[in-house]
Amino acid sequence: MKSPSPIRQAAAAAIGAAALGALLLLAALAALAAPIARAQTYSDVPKGQWARSAIDWVTDYGPDGNKLLDDYHGVAFKPDQAITRAQLARALVIACGRQSDDVPVPVTLADVPPEHPYWLDIQVAIKLRLLSATKGEFHPDQAAMAWQVDRAVMRTLKVIHPEKDWTMLTALYPKTWEPDTGWKTGAPQYLSSEAAARFLGLRFNHPATADAQELSPRDAMGRDEVAYILRAALSLPTWRLDGLKRFNAVTLPALSDRQKQIVAFALKYVGYPYVWAGEYPTPDSPYGAQAHGGFDCSGFVWWVMKIGMRYPIPDAQRTAAHMAGAAKPRITRAKLVPGDLIFFGSSGPTSTVASIYHAGLYLGNGWFIHSTGSADGVSLSSLNWTDWTWHHDFAWGRRVLKSGEFTAP
Repeated sequence: MKSPSPIRQAAAAAIGAAALGALLLLAALAALAAPIARAQTYSDVPKGQWARSAIDWVTDYGPDGNKLLDDYHGVAFKPDQAITRAQLARALVIACGRQSDDVPVPVTLADVPPEHPYWLDIQVAIKLRLLSATKGEFHPDQAAMAWQVDRAVMRTLKVIHPEKDWTMLTALYPKTWEPDTGWKTGAPQYLSSEAAARFLGLRFNHPATADAQELSPRDAMGRDEVAYILRAALSLPTWRLDGLKRFNAVTLPALSDRQKQIVAFALKYVGYPYVWAGEYPTPDSPYGAQAHGGFDCSGFVWWVMKIGMRYPIPDAQRTAAHMAGAAKPRITRAKLVPGDLIFFGSSGPTSTVASIYHAGLYLGNGWFIHSTGSADGVSLSSLNWTDWTWHHDFAWGRRVLKSGEFTAP
């Protein structure tokens, strides 16, 4: 991907009086019948607001008096305000259609007494395991972080669609997942839910000019972002959920100690946003300030292998095409090992260097990790998915690992 700094540059008439009167009457009646929670009624959601259509959609979802995210009763939406855990609980319960659930044995919460306006929503959310309490407290006014929202939305989809296969949410749980027998990666606890959310396309990729609005996993999530995610999740065709089975058994070949270091380091950044020209997890990149921490495709490879693992990739090779052009020899699909850089072009192995459009980091057994705009950030994919572009557009790999740091396939 291209970059703006010197390094990155190598590297977007008539109506009769009677008819008019009838139309005005119909318009008046329609206005009276319209639900107050439509986004166009919110003075703080102008036409140019990026999530306006999603806000319009969610605030018209649900029964009268219980519309999604209408926490301020049609008076305001507060799109830039971080969603609280209490507001998130209510939204998820409404999304599940479980507002009328009984809670025979409520959880005692020191900070959510029965008179709290969100008490029942919070109790139902806990009962459904959408959200949880810690040591008898729920922290209802605490801002929900991006990874917490993604995980809660995935759990909501599981409640809505219990007939689907949700194995991957536990199979990829870092405390138990051993991709190489006997070895745990130490990945963040949200690995499985972020992998699922990105695979399903639930997150919005802000244009390069608005990259400052992107979110890292531990950033507080704004109400507009939540509106977008909820609309995306609740509008998903059910067949899309079937694809999650692809992650039920993510295994890697036997890894050397060095390869384990590389894989573990890369996995720490699943869920970080796609940022054009980004190669650093925080805005203060030594190669030039970023609008937000995050990575474009070649920037993620650069971060892991050059900055993190300290392989001597020249500064002039910051873009995917320049990285690919330096592959000598070009590694074929069958010869890839974990830690190889991989590249994609529209003509697959016969692509020209100039046509290389994407880069990733190979993990093994077909799996790779990459940052892509379609997933709004760092996610997992596989070269073995024959119905995906990555399978057909794989061009070649490049090896920067030293002799003795890997086992030949």
